[in-house]
Amino acid sequence: MSSGDRYDASEDMFADTRMSFGEHLEELRTCLWRAIIGFGVAFLISFIPGWTVLQLISAPVEEAIGHFYDQRLMEAEKGLQEGQKTYTNLNREKEEEVSIKATDYFKTLKDMGLEPAKNPSEDEWVKLTMRYQPLRRAIDTSQAQRFVYKRPGLSTLSPMEAFMAYLKVCFVCGLVLGSPWIFVQLWTFIAAGLYSHEKRLVNVYLPFSVILFIAGVLLCQFFVIPKALQGLLWFNSWLNLEPELRFNEWLTFAILLPVLFGISFQLPMLMFFLERLGIMTVDSYKRKWRMACFIIHAFAAIVTPVDIFSMESLALTMCALYGLGILLCWMNPRKKDEDSDITASEELIEV
Repeated sequence: MSSGDRYDASEDMFADTRMSFGEHLEELRTCLWRAIIGFGVAFLISFIPGWTVLQLISAPVEEAIGHFYDQRLMEAEKGLQEGQKTYTNLNREKEEEVSIKATDYFKTLKDMGLEPAKNPSEDEWVKLTMRYQPLRRAIDTSQAQRFVYKRPGLSTLSPMEAFMAYLKVCFVCGLVLGSPWIFVQLWTFIAAGLYSHEKRLVNVYLPFSVILFIAGVLLCQFFVIPKALQGLLWFNSWLNLEPELRFNEWLTFAILLPVLFGISFQLPMLMFFLERLGIMTVDSYKRKWRMACFIIHAFAAIVTPVDIFSMESLALTMCALYGLGILLCWMNPRKKDEDSDITASEELIEV
């Protein structure tokens, strides 16, 4: 790198953060307090969109459970049409004695064109025998029952569970809303410990890192979680078990897994920085791709649930991102003289 191409420190927004060791510790305390206060404000603000975020998190599991019971109804309907013994036995005709008001009974007869023998009194009741097919009636009334009886879904086992879960959602929302301010404070502190060319890399490629993080979160929230839930609930159907999902446990899973996906999507940026710092090279990345794929699959097996779908979704995507990291390093190779271009004015911490 020539002196003319050298990074201009005057354009560095953090150039004035270099300080003595004692001042550095004082700045650390100040930045941490500012970050904590910013998070506190964001946490209070997050109570406004907290309900919407909670509904968004709960939507996949509610949809998956609805699909679970819809599949059960479709299987019952198909079993009746095909005359399967299990379903026909459940659908054997039964009789049930019911009592209705005589006035309603005779009114029904008149509507059918029949003339009742007498006019009943208001306090008179008529006993009738009703014949019905249990399974057929359950299938036919299932749509109407959804408007009256709520299907099984997320449940709580203590009065405080819902409140604590809502606080957890607001806590995460506070971190997301306050993350720009928190990041600025932390970056202000660590900026004095970086060379100018290192800070330039962060400033240039930080937007790509944010895009990768958001892409990982969205992929997990709208594709991986719904499909993984359908697969897990399929095992419940296969084993003839009723799913009862704890609200708090599901919330922890639904919050943690997208964050893990977002962090895992930082793999290309990590590879790029390791190549820039001279720790790895493009050739070493190419030679060790088999070992990298093995480590990626082991990592995915640890951080994801036990279902194979979410594990392979993360692993295969990270393998593709590994290839993207190699391409990124190949398109932007590290200059051989980059390390020798650091001047004495670019020390980690001035004392």
